[in-house]
Amino acid sequence: MAKEGQLSALRKGRVSIAGARYFVTVVTSDRQHGLNRYELWSKFLELAARDAADVWAAVFLPDHLHVFFVLPEDDTVGRVMRSLKGPLTPLMRDAGLRWQKNFFEHRLRSNEMSEPYMRYMFCNPYRAGYLNCDKKWPFWAITSPQAKWFVEKFPKQLPEAEWLSESAPWVREGGSSLDSSESFR
Repeated sequence: MAKEGQLSALRKGRVSIAGARYFVTVVTSDRQHGLNRYELWSKFLELAARDAADVWAAVFLPDHLHVFFVLPEDDTVGRVMRSLKGPLTPLMRDAGLRWQKNFFEHRLRSNEMSEPYMRYMFCNPYRAGYLNCDKKWPFWAITSPQAKWFVEKFPKQLPEAEWLSESAPWVREGGSSLDSSESFR
């Protein structure tokens, strides 16, 4: 579990810029498994559809979630995440789960492409070995018309083998990936 000093360091540099794209990772406390439940997923999709943020995509895995969104005017990343996480908390408690405090976020620079982040999110359950490449992960969704290009570009919505290799563009040198949740658990 993250120490308070580590959590403060996460918040210290947090900047919320309206119109910016954010890739966010939220982890369950002690990386408990069970987040990939249909009642949690459907509630999240309902919240994402109602939220002021333009949620482009989301994926739930057993112990964490990734969400990609565009921050609206007069809002903060923290408020968006509270609006998405907070209403899920009672359902999580019923399942014996809790959120880890805080979250990791990466603000994409204006010249950064969205596609590597979307592919990373999409491939995450396959790379983790939760299912084979010929099956669709039920806890993945493109939730915004702004991100429909991803579906159009990859209509099968199944990963290509090269997407799962260690040389994929979102896998950094040494095998680490875009998921930085390890640094604050």
